Amino acid sequence: MPAPRVVGVDEYATRKGRHYATVLVDVETRRPIDLLPDREASSLAAWLAQRPGIEVVCRDRAPFFAEGAAARAPQAVQVADRWHLWHNLSEAAERSVAQHRRCLRALAPMAPEPEPEPEAVPAAEPSGSPCARTPIRRSDPGTARRRPRTAEGGHSRRSVQRQLGMTYRTVKQFADAATPEALFTGQWQNRPSVLDDYNPYLDDRWNEGCTNAWKLWEEIVPLGYSRFR
Repeated sequence: MPAPRVVGVDEYATRKGRHYATVLVDVETRRPIDLLPDREASSLAAWLAQRPGIEVVCRDRAPFFAEGAAARAPQAVQVADRWHLWHNLSEAAERSVAQHRRCLRALAPMAPEPEPEPEAVPAAEPSGSPCARTPIRRSDPGTARRRPRTAEGGHSRRSVQRQLGMTYRTVKQFADAATPEALFTGQWQNRPSVLDDYNPYLDDRWNEGCTNAWKLWEEIVPLGYSRFR
């Protein structure tokens, strides 16, 4: 195939989580033109060296693609592709909204609070609910007894321990959590935590009735939460 003027470079998985390779696309015709067996900078550099007419390299922000393009296609302008620009912008916007959630709520008119129901009984919520748990009133004397079953989603603690590879003590800590912070920080409440920026969001979701640790974790990961940050 003729060498493209604008080439798009991205990775793809031949085995997700284990082996990745590189796909090259003619951006102007939107057709794939070649596949490389890995995603090394040297492989991309060798491919570009054979095609000196390339004027633009459109890529994501992977450092190995940047290095390969700079090494053997110095004449080409490197640009970020549109999909990654929009994706990164949306992630930054979500993180900003999550971190300033309380400020935004203070500026919005407050809706009247609904009258409390006389009794809240755990039951499955309808499909499409933001959290597959029915809100449990904290004043309910049965809350402490029901929470382990609610947090585990119907599995025994030993079953959860085996499936997730956790210690029984960790499973018990999550099952007995009384606050959203306890689901993630446990006994280290007084120490700085990577979760601190997300506490307002977690408090709001907890007050809305979502007490499922796994669901809350799934919601804050796209907002930028990382346990090892």
